[in-house]
Amino acid sequence: MSTAKKSAVSLAGLLELVETSTIASIKGTVGGILTLISDPAATSADFIQFIQLDPPLAAKILRVTNSSYYAPTQTISDIHQALIWIGFDTLKEIILTQKMSELYGGGAPVDGYSRLLLWRHSLAVALLAKAIYSREFSEKANSAYAAGLMHDIGVIVEDQLLHQEFAQLVQTLGNTPQVLSVGEIAVFGFDHGMVGKGLAENWNFPPELTEGIGFHHNPDGAREEHRLFAKTIFIADYLMSEHYGYVTMPPPDREILERHVKDIGLPWDVLQASVEQVREDMEKIEQGGAYQVA
Repeated sequence: MSTAKKSAVSLAGLLELVETSTIASIKGTVGGILTLISDPAATSADFIQFIQLDPPLAAKILRVTNSSYYAPTQTISDIHQALIWIGFDTLKEIILTQKMSELYGGGAPVDGYSRLLLWRHSLAVALLAKAIYSREFSEKANSAYAAGLMHDIGVIVEDQLLHQEFAQLVQTLGNTPQVLSVGEIAVFGFDHGMVGKGLAENWNFPPELTEGIGFHHNPDGAREEHRLFAKTIFIADYLMSEHYGYVTMPPPDREILERHVKDIGLPWDVLQASVEQVREDMEKIEQGGAYQVA
């Protein structure tokens, strides 16, 4: 049985490393788009102006908009046309998704884990979280998508900045499956939710998003006003791990899932239909080449 070596880096030390790493390169764009998403007064003109300040991002948005997933009737050559075709809310998601995808390129697979699998999982969770919140709390759909997309950002931080220890942990999970956060605490002294929450606080993410990322494994620990939001991310993460997992580990207690589903008031048949729709969407996304890692 392999064992993971204990890390000497503290959570505070790891968050300091983030600020001097390539991960910090997305900080400005991600922070800007999240500010706009959380601002009810933000207009389409604000988003277009934001995009035009980043030509490579604009090019990626046009590539995605012209993919078979969105299937335009003619080639879309500028952001105004893209906005008309895909809509305001979808444009928000594409901006965030394209920027986040930059973190998931490269890296050698380790015992069934890869950054690509982690990216697929994150995207699937984003889609399901959005579907759940679109039905139950429609005004928060973009925030739910963002939280789902970034809920495991702590994992990619560990992978990139504590790679040797993280790889050893993944190997340990392959031999003796356990919940990832349990293994992380044993090796690092913190888990990826704590890393994600710390990063979100340092980058001034909106409080709801910070809580959703930080407490997606233990929603009851979130502040009361953000608890249902965190439970939504938990549910999406749990169910998408069954279809789009990225490490070997047993699922959390099913009773916990059932309790959180009951708490948000979502009928099981509707939830299952949403899961199947996300699986169909993921297949179309992958076949159409949309949202590829950078």
